Amino acid sequence: MSPNYNQNLELFVAQKIKLFSFAERLINIGYDRVYEIDSPGQYIMLGDTLTVWPVNYDCKIRFDLFGDVIESIYRIKIKNEKEKIKNVVIQSNILILESNEIVKPNKYVVHIDHGIGMFKCLGMKKVNDKIKQYIFIEYLNNSFLYLPISLKSKITSYIGIGQRKPRLSRLGSKTWQKTKQKAYESIIALTKELLLIYAKRELIERKPYIIDNHWDKEIKASFGFVETPDQDKALAEVYSDLSKKTPLDRLICGDVGFGKTEIAIRAVVQAMANGHQAVLLCPTTILAEQHYANFSARMKNLPVKIAKLSRFYNKKQQAEVLNDLKSGNADFVIGTHRLLSKDISFKNLDLIIIDEEQRFGVKQKEKFKSLREKINVLTLSATPIPRTLFMALSGIRDISEINTPPKGRKNIKTQITKNNQGVEQEYIKRELEQNGQIYYLHNQVQTIEAKASQLRKIYKNANIEVAHGQMEERRLAETMNNFAAKKIDILVCSTIIENGLDLANVNTLIVEEADRFGLAQLYQIRGRIGRSSKQAHCLLLHKESRLTNDAYKRLNALAENSFLGAGFNIALSDLEIRGGGNILGREQHGTMEAIGLVLYTKLLKQAVDKLKH
Repeated sequence: MSPNYNQNLELFVAQKIKLFSFAERLINIGYDRVYEIDSPGQYIMLGDTLTVWPVNYDCKIRFDLFGDVIESIYRIKIKNEKEKIKNVVIQSNILILESNEIVKPNKYVVHIDHGIGMFKCLGMKKVNDKIKQYIFIEYLNNSFLYLPISLKSKITSYIGIGQRKPRLSRLGSKTWQKTKQKAYESIIALTKELLLIYAKRELIERKPYIIDNHWDKEIKASFGFVETPDQDKALAEVYSDLSKKTPLDRLICGDVGFGKTEIAIRAVVQAMANGHQAVLLCPTTILAEQHYANFSARMKNLPVKIAKLSRFYNKKQQAEVLNDLKSGNADFVIGTHRLLSKDISFKNLDLIIIDEEQRFGVKQKEKFKSLREKINVLTLSATPIPRTLFMALSGIRDISEINTPPKGRKNIKTQITKNNQGVEQEYIKRELEQNGQIYYLHNQVQTIEAKASQLRKIYKNANIEVAHGQMEERRLAETMNNFAAKKIDILVCSTIIENGLDLANVNTLIVEEADRFGLAQLYQIRGRIGRSSKQAHCLLLHKESRLTNDAYKRLNALAENSFLGAGFNIALSDLEIRGGGNILGREQHGTMEAIGLVLYTKLLKQAVDKLKH
């Protein structure tokens, strides 16, 4: 469940509350601690007194505490006159836009008519004898725009694609209108280019699928859970796409463990029910093995043949699979990028599912691009790569979001600290005492055995083993199977665990040198824990006493997005931190930066929809 940024803070006389807890709750809903209050959204703490200017009041409120009890509450009027009151409701100072974007104070925003400004706070203002709530936006030279909250649809958050901070616009200047016009002309040119991709797909005439309700009921009965509302919506969208004459090209974006694979299973079943072959592409052999076991168990009552292709197969076994795919004897195959090799041909391939596209290389992605023009492509991702995300946001690719967590899941508690053996031992001891298991990520193969030996000396009663990608395949598989069977307490591992391990008993993750990892990769790794109703804990360690700016942003984004369903936010943060790179070519880079990625994609989507129809 994501944080409730709209949460109000209700306080009354005689209420028990610790002063520092009070201050922490104010910070969580967007209030700043200052030395002198001069605008809404600020507070001062002096001794046993806390003064705050709530964004839903036109004056300051003072709280006097005696110990841990609110003794009195005052409204501080003009000329510091006080009025005693009994209770107060303090509203959140975090702006939630109509697109569900979260904008915290001092973050950049873009007003469609006035340009780039900085959101300072929400606040009450008296206009024409009526007090209403406004959005306070700062522009160049300390100029302010007070925007009625009812007009918040005019603003978007600013996400840059470069490393520079944006320049604030000047209120009343014609420069922004010229910038916007130039951007729109650039967008129209780009739209025509993008729609060529769309048009190629539109020209393809293929036989629409007829959804087989009997097979659908059969596979649904083997699910064992109740579909979440987001899963139902995604399924309806996929079935609708399959029932059209043009090929499906949809991104299923959902947090780790939120049920993206279920959408894939249902789509595969419909492809086979309609007489077609299907492929599931996985980034790692371990994930392919897990998917094969899962899909085989789920489809055991259907008259279909499932194959797998991985490094665990010898040449003779691989040759048999290749022959089955060519002859049509195999209906569905699961494997790694080996399935994209030139020696593989299919009798009637019509659906390809790509699990975590960002984990594949450039050559594979080029192959995916050519496939999209001919057959159905379904992409599953918790943190889509910038280009994929951008194409989905702009309407060139369809997107289904799964934001509803499975019942009973908890947020993963995430802590960032400089190397600290005491904190590390606290995490390990707590997990071992509750008979849980631990991932200890040490991503240096040369020293991983030494690290395991060091841990064995400290935790003498724990079974500690090593797993990394350079191990012999069968030994690695045996280690992972033993870990899954709870025969290993601490797995000292490399990033081999990044994809596909779904173990409910592993609820502590410790990552050494976390500042060296990319944001999306860290998010995927953290997704290996917290897959049950137990509380999960993630400890991110770093060597440096002072982190680089980008490393700080990455780790901070991960800590801030520790709530369930944060994958889409992580992808956007990753896009902002790393920059868009070559999303669509150098010529579009300056335009995106000038107006921000969110407004750019919004205008692009409007242009795409207009030209599509």
